[in-house]
Parts: sequence; structure tokens; C-alpha cells
Amino acid sequence: MKNKSFILFLLAAANFTHIMDIMIIMPLSDRLMKLFEIVPQEYALLVSAYSSCAFIAGLLGAVYLDKFDRRAAFLFVYACFGMATFACSFVPNFYFFLIFRGIAGFFGGVIGALVLAIASDLFVAEERGKAVGIIMMAFSVASVIGVPTGLYLAITFDWHAPFQLLGILSFIIWIISFKYIPSLRSHIDAKNKADLGNGHKETRKEALLEILNSRNARLALLLTFTLVLGQFMLIPFITPYMIRNIGFSEEQITLIYFIGGGFTIFTAPLVGRYVDRFGPRKMFNIILPISFIAVILLTHLTDIPVWVALCVTTFFFVFGSGRMVPAQTQLTMAIPSKRRASFMSLNSSVQQLGSALASIIGGYIVIESASETKELIHYNWVGIIAVCIGSITLIIFPLIKSVKD
Repeated sequence: MKNKSFILFLLAAANFTHIMDIMIIMPLSDRLMKLFEIVPQEYALLVSAYSSCAFIAGLLGAVYLDKFDRRAAFLFVYACFGMATFACSFVPNFYFFLIFRGIAGFFGGVIGALVLAIASDLFVAEERGKAVGIIMMAFSVASVIGVPTGLYLAITFDWHAPFQLLGILSFIIWIISFKYIPSLRSHIDAKNKADLGNGHKETRKEALLEILNSRNARLALLLTFTLVLGQFMLIPFITPYMIRNIGFSEEQITLIYFIGGGFTIFTAPLVGRYVDRFGPRKMFNIILPISFIAVILLTHLTDIPVWVALCVTTFFFVFGSGRMVPAQTQLTMAIPSKRRASFMSLNSSVQQLGSALASIIGGYIVIESASETKELIHYNWVGIIAVCIGSITLIIFPLIKSVKD
């Protein structure tokens, strides 16, 4: 197929807007808490609203996505996501913002699943690590370009501006995707052939049950849940912790994402190439323990110079995102292609569930001090819990087998 590389970068661009939509809340956290006069628990609810609705969408996607051409499904979902994100820029108060964030989360929740399903259909297993690395690079680009730009717009204009930018960018990407992403129906043909051979048309319920009855699929979903649960207990509180406890200014917060994301632009594809060379399991076993060191350092920072804190946050970004590349690569191999979009949607749903639960749990552990600066305390507890949860994945990962298409 021609233009595979261009399509891959187009998918990464779509994933960028989805990741950006999630991430932009993080650097705006302290500003939003002050603007809406909400406490960390209510802010955690705002973060979890997106994830909770994405969880529901993922469950529905697990039932329906493999029934449609990948192209048609992607264009519909991405259009709805773009409109919902743009609508966030017009909300008058916290409660309407909460509602429209949920709507954006509902459609955004299956974008990642469709992007990985399309990439997996386009690239064979031996090339998939590199492809996943490029798609995962969307997180890095969102950090380097998206988050600082979004925060600058919020400071210069108001907090509505980043969502307007995202809505416009999503529209542009949709137009290009409409022209270049091809029809992908091989999974439908494979299913129809299987139905013909069995003399029985498979129902949606049977298709979902086949995934859930697979031990391999269940282990893969458990891997996702534990990875996300540990990581997202930390991420929502990085910005307020750095501002209130370390002494960052709001402008300096952009450096966390700019420098950390800048490094991962190079390290994510590099990890992907090493995954193709040495295998997902070996790379995961190397990267995960190093990421634990980054977690402990991040959550135990005290009154230190800004440049030292930036070194730690960059260390966290590089290995926090790095461990997801071999994990996601292995997940694309855990299920046959005819079930891949449904499985990845279900996986996305589990990921969002883990994110929502992590935000809520973290919100109840991290509390404001009684001091005038309202420093956050117990963030170190969150780091220790995150490492304990992440350690479980070292047991789960070797149990997941690769399935041939």
C-alpha cells in the first residue's frame, strides 16, 4: 500500500489531538482550581469525568467497532470528538465544562483504539514496534508543542482558547484523513468467511464473549489496567505540586512538558526500534524498573532548584512513556486481526477506567496543607503505591502470548 508512512503520521496527528485534549487539563489544573474555586477532590472529578465517559464508549466500541470499515468508524468518531472539544470553549461554568468534557471523553475514548487498529492492519508484526513508537510519539509532541502553546493561550487570552485551537486542528486533520486513509475491511472479510464456514452468523454478544473468554485477552487487559492505574495516580498532580511545593511559576510549568516531551520525541521511536529488535518482553523488563526510580524521585521532591526538578520530571517522562511502547506493541499481538478494533476499544475502556480510578484515588490521598501556600501533602505516598501496583505487571507481561493473524 502506498503512503503508509504518511498515513502513520496522520494517525499520530489524530492521536496528538486526543492526547492533547487529555493533557491540557494538567498544566491548567492550578488555574482551574482557583478559577472555579474547587478543591483537589473536585478537580480529580473533572479529570475522571473524561475517563469515565471514555470507559463507557470503549465498552460500546468493543461490541460495534469491528462491524465497520476502519476508515468509516474513524472518520465518524473523530468528527464527533472534534466538535465536542470545540464546544468546551463556550461553556459558562464548571458544571457545563464537566458535562462537555464527558462528551469529548466519550468520543475520544475510542480514537486511540482505532488508531492502533488501523496501524496494526497496515504494518506486519515485525514492523509494529516502530509504528507504535511513532504513534506514542504523539504524547511527546503534545508535551513539547501542544501543552506550552495551550498554556500560553490560556495565560494570554483565557482558558477557553486551547480548546478552540484543538477543535480547529481536529477539523483540519479530519479533512486530510478523509482524503488519504483508505478503506480497511479485511477484518470484516475474515469474519464473513468464518461465518460462512461455520454456517452461523456471529452475534455481537458472541463476538464480545469470545474476547472476554480468551485468557490471553484478559491478561492483556489486566496489564493495561495496572500500568495506567499506577501512572495516573501521579500525573494530575504534577503541576500543582511543582507550583505549590517546589516553587515553579506558571510560566515555568511549560518547561516540564517542553523539555520532558522533547526528549521523548526521540526516545519513543528509539524504544520502538529496540522492541522490534529485541522483543517487547525484554525491553519492558528493562524499562519498567528504571521508571520506578523516576516515580520515587518525582514524588519525594522537596525544596530544590528548578533545574534539578526539571531533570527529575524529564526522567519520569522518558521512562514513563517508554514502558508503554513495548506494552502497547504486545497488546496488538494478543488478539487476531478480525477482533483487533473491538479488543483495542475494550482495552481503551479499561485504560480509561484505570485513569478515572487513579485520579479519584490520588485525589483522596493528596490533600492541601493548612498553610497559606496550600502545599500538597502525601504525594510521596502516591508514588510508593504506584510502584507497588506497577510491580504486578512484571508478573503479568510474560503470561501474554503473541497470536498470529
